[in-house]
Amino acid sequence: MEKFEINRYFRALTIGERTYTILFMILTKRQKQLLDYIKDEIQSNGLPPTISEMTKALKVKSKNAVAKLLASLEKKELISRDSKARGIKVFDEFGNEIRTGSMSIPLLGSVPAGGPVMVEENIEEWINLPSSLLRGRKDVFLLQVRGDSMINAGILEGDLVIVRPIREVRSGDIVVALLHDEVTVKRFIEIHNRKYLKPENPKYENIYPQDEWTIQGKVMGVIRRLE
Repeated sequence: MEKFEINRYFRALTIGERTYTILFMILTKRQKQLLDYIKDEIQSNGLPPTISEMTKALKVKSKNAVAKLLASLEKKELISRDSKARGIKVFDEFGNEIRTGSMSIPLLGSVPAGGPVMVEENIEEWINLPSSLLRGRKDVFLLQVRGDSMINAGILEGDLVIVRPIREVRSGDIVVALLHDEVTVKRFIEIHNRKYLKPENPKYENIYPQDEWTIQGKVMGVIRRLE
C-alpha cells in the first residue's frame, strides 16, 4: 500500500539562472497518475473521464481503487465531484480550476521596461490561459511589465508578457535579460558580433552590458487588461 501525507511542501523551480519557490502537494505515484490523466482528458477532449475510463487508464482491477484515489484527491482539494457521471472539476495547487483548452501558467513577479529592478524569487499566482495562445507549450511563464521603455513595441506598463525560457535568440527578438541579478525586457540586437539591448522608446538609451549577462527567455506575446 502506498503511503502519503496530507500536508503541502515547497520545491525550487529553476528557470534560466534563477530559482523560484513553488508550492506543491505531496501525491503518491497513483494519485499523480490519475490527476494528470483527468487534466489531460479535460484539456484535450473537453470532458473529464468516467470511473470506467479511469479504471482502464490506470490498469487497476476495480473501480473501488479509483474511487479511493478520487477521495484522496478531493480531500486535498485538487478536485471536486458531484453525482453526475463526469461531474469532476480539477484545480491546480493554488485553487484555479483547470478548464478545457487552458493551461495554468506561473506569474513570476514583475519585470521592468525602463530599467532593471530586482524580481522577487517566487510565484505570485497561477493564471489560466488558452492553450492555443501558448501554442501548446508548457514551459512558459508570465512577467508583469513596469515602465514605458517598450511602448513602441506595443508593450505597456502593467502588461503581462508571455516568456519562453530559452537562451538562443535572434537579433530583433524581444527578450528578458538578466543583468547583475536583475532582469529587464528589451529588444536583443546583434550587429557585427556586438550584442546589446535596445529599448523601444527614444527617451531611453541602448544598454551595452560590460559584465556578464544572460538571456532568460524570449517574449512570445503580450496580455493587457483594458479595464
